[in-house]
Formats: sequence, C-alpha cells, structure tokens
Amino acid sequence: MLGAATSTLPISRAMLWVDRVGSFLFFLKPRLRIGGPGEDGSAVDLSLLANLSRHHATIEREGETYLLTPHGRTAVGGRPVSSPELLSDGNEIVLGSNVRMRFRIPSPMTNTARIDFVSEHRPRQSVNAVILMDETCLLGPGVEHHVPCPVWKEPVVLYQRDEKLWCKSRSGVSVNGSSHSSSMEVTNGAVVAGGEFRFRVEWA
Repeated sequence: MLGAATSTLPISRAMLWVDRVGSFLFFLKPRLRIGGPGEDGSAVDLSLLANLSRHHATIEREGETYLLTPHGRTAVGGRPVSSPELLSDGNEIVLGSNVRMRFRIPSPMTNTARIDFVSEHRPRQSVNAVILMDETCLLGPGVEHHVPCPVWKEPVVLYQRDEKLWCKSRSGVSVNGSSHSSSMEVTNGAVVAGGEFRFRVEWA
C-alpha cells in the first residue's frame, strides 16, 4: 500500500474554468477517494451521480506510480480487480456495472494525471475531466497537455511553489487584469489571461 502524503498547498482541490474550452476539477493531493452520492459530501473526494458504494475506489500517487485500490466492484483494462492495481496511461476503469473512466498521463514531463469520463456519469458540478495534479499541469493545444485548449497558440503552465499556485507563459500572463509578467501567483477567484487565453481558478 502506498504511504500517505499531503499536498504542498493549503488547499486540496480547485475548479478551473477555461474560456471556449470547459471546466476542470483539480485535486492537489496524492489520494483521490471515489464513490457514489450521499448525504455527507465529505465522505469521498469525487462523488459521482451513479449507483456506486459510498466509497467505491481510491486512486493514490506516490513518486511516479498511481495505484487503484477497489472497495467495490471494479475492473481495470477489462479485467476485474479485487486488490490494489497499478495504473498505466490509457487504462479504462469500470466502477460498478457501468461507470467508465479513462486514466491518462498525457505528458512524460510531469506525473500529473487526467481522468476522462467515458460513460455519462459525472459529479453534480459539471466538469469535462478530473486532473490529479502533481507539481505541474500543462494547458495548451497539444495532445500532451493535461487540459486540451485547441484554440490556443502556446502552452500555459500551472505549478506549485512555496505552498502557492503559480502560472507562467512565454508571452506573459496577467492576473485580474494587472501586473503582466512571465510568471504570477494564482489566488482564489483569480482570472488569468494573456494573448489568446483566459481562465478562472477557484478553490473548491
């Protein structure tokens, strides 16, 4: 079993709204608990509107590996699993009878992962995908970016430093309309813009 760890940031999750692209749920800690809906939303980190047990599975990161621990009926890559299973890029995860997700590690430059929804099951708050952020997250037009933004001309990097969240771009960024710079701190509710991109970050 992977050892426990904590995020370097004082927050554990955030929402990212990207203009002309969509919304993404970020988790900034190494352990993600997944389950179905319940009265107490704090029981799991990612609560899906689906017929799942309250705590159905856990995905955990340590170093360069991700481990899925099933607590209910689970399959990985078309094979039922009943004990901790290492995840690889492209693995399809099936929870219960019909909740399907795909695990991705788009970039070899960072161990940040993305979970895409294959079936129609989603959290209550509509999101395009879930990001399991390690130290950095890439937003941009390429297939190697964690948040695909096809209308952008260049990538933008979100990263953790000194227990804060930062953003940088070669063409520079501005936060809340001021202080245009190559790298800036991203605070709760900040609107980040530069060139053809614009997005908002809010602690969730």
